[in-house]
Amino acid sequence: MDDVLKVTSHRPFPLPDLPWMMTQTWENLLFMHWPVDTSAIRALVPAELELDTWEGQAWLTISPFQVKHQRFRIMPEIPLLNEYLELNVRTYVKRGGKHGVYFFSLDANLAPAVLAANGLLALPYKHAEMEFKRAGEDAEGETGFLFTNKRISAENGFGKYQAAYRPESAPFVCKPGSLEHWLVERYCLFTTRDGKVLRGDIHHLPWDVGEAWAAVSVNTMSPVSLYGDPILQYCESKKVLMFPFVED
Repeated sequence: MDDVLKVTSHRPFPLPDLPWMMTQTWENLLFMHWPVDTSAIRALVPAELELDTWEGQAWLTISPFQVKHQRFRIMPEIPLLNEYLELNVRTYVKRGGKHGVYFFSLDANLAPAVLAANGLLALPYKHAEMEFKRAGEDAEGETGFLFTNKRISAENGFGKYQAAYRPESAPFVCKPGSLEHWLVERYCLFTTRDGKVLRGDIHHLPWDVGEAWAAVSVNTMSPVSLYGDPILQYCESKKVLMFPFVED
């Protein structure tokens, strides 16, 4: 962890004056970024948070990935609790000069993780039936993946997702000042509980993402309408440190 903590020059604000609480590794992560109706998103984000936009345009991101090597600080990994699948739906917000993310939902297929996150972190985790499998190789030898999600509490078909995806280029660090950099380089998340705003800081090395291909056959995850083709980015692996939530 020391190697990760020593690299901080890419962060837009300093590390918190707190020890990290949990670590995870996110693997085979796909970012799917859509421009969305700004007023529709504004209506769904708590009033205490300022909507963050790119040149006046709001964005929504859906990300399927594998969680591996999860453990709490000074504790070993616990078998059966250290790996699961996750599917996030988020938009972009800011508060107090910090640009972060706001989650509409975080689906996971590990019930204890869902219960703990809902109770301790005040995050909208949802229990879901999920599957991740490799789907062969393309002509260039790149491995593809198939990710499916069906929220257990889904109603009227909402909470379903299925997509095939694969990397299409070597990874690279997005150019600062670009839309692609703005979308991924976020080092905190915001949520609300009992009328209070909570901020959770995270830390990792700069995002090294490649271009990606994806074919989505089912997607009822978004709380707003999605139009057109998304910006796609793929990351093979990213070790992440999570810090305790604080009142903001």
